[in-house]
Amino acid sequence: MPVSGVVSHPLARRLILGIAFSALGSGLTMPFLYVYFAQVRGIPTQTVGLVFAWMGVVSFLAAPIGGTLIDRFGPRPIMLAGLVVEAVTTYLIGHVATTAQAVTVATLVCLGTVGLYPATTAMLTRLVPEAERERAYGVQFMLMNAGFGIGGLVSSVLVDVTSIESFQRLYLIDALSYVGYIIVVLTLPASAGSLASVSDAAGAEDAEAGAELRDGGWREVLADRTMVRFVLVSIVVVTFGYAQMEAGFAAYVTETGGVPVDRLGWAFAANTAVIVFGQLVALRFIPGRSRSRLLAVAAGVWSVSWVVVALTGRAEGSVAIAYTVLGLGLFGLGETIWAPVATAVVNDLAP
Repeated sequence: MPVSGVVSHPLARRLILGIAFSALGSGLTMPFLYVYFAQVRGIPTQTVGLVFAWMGVVSFLAAPIGGTLIDRFGPRPIMLAGLVVEAVTTYLIGHVATTAQAVTVATLVCLGTVGLYPATTAMLTRLVPEAERERAYGVQFMLMNAGFGIGGLVSSVLVDVTSIESFQRLYLIDALSYVGYIIVVLTLPASAGSLASVSDAAGAEDAEAGAELRDGGWREVLADRTMVRFVLVSIVVVTFGYAQMEAGFAAYVTETGGVPVDRLGWAFAANTAVIVFGQLVALRFIPGRSRSRLLAVAAGVWSVSWVVVALTGRAEGSVAIAYTVLGLGLFGLGETIWAPVATAVVNDLAP
């Protein structure tokens, strides 16, 4: 499905392709952060777990700051700032040698992400008409995961746990992919994604609503009971369904399941393959259906996927690898539903 067939705005198409390019670099490193810290740099396993937990705390506490900055300055400058931070810190990950350095760099990575991803969503939301948004989110997610998958397969060939240099090369390439994304964003007009430009994509009524939002703030968000309820449910689902992708998955399947490190790329490739091909079906299946039920289905699929991954610890050799690949593939099926629907729900609830 070509991007032009789903997203009509040319700047939105350019933005989505920039996201996909950056994802190609991120896919090289995404499966291996835990392995790099624990097995390559020799940081104790429990300490690595605490570092990942700290990253979650920083992201959670700093998220409101990112939202406030986007409302004040618009998504484009916040995206650029976040991309610069991500490019620098991603490169620095390859040169982490101590626990203190790992904590420092991980903190900076989270601070860059806090502004980057919400700003990207805000930019895309403001560039496309309301009727196209759900499909635009789906295409964005599909191409982004295609980049993750290709990068994961390439890294499974290049990575060597006995060679620090092999990981440093991966993180350098990842950093350069952010530079490529920065160039794409710089080609967007300075007014792209500003509230003044909303009328070009969504009509005068949405533009007026956006202008009114400038006079509002977090009080209005917290007073919206439906929004707060949705956020709380999302926190529970993501905490117990999604967060394991960041650290727990790699730690469990490699250390408990005995899956070789270079096979992690296979699992992430299966995950992204399901997302890429499943999204094509989901974009036709989702419209007109109850979003609350779809989100419940996604959460249920995630539960099943983690049960399958858990079986890795009871198997050996190729069977353990198969459970790993199948489990993450099932997880991708849930993601094809959750990603476009959850984002669309938030945008429908908010002015």
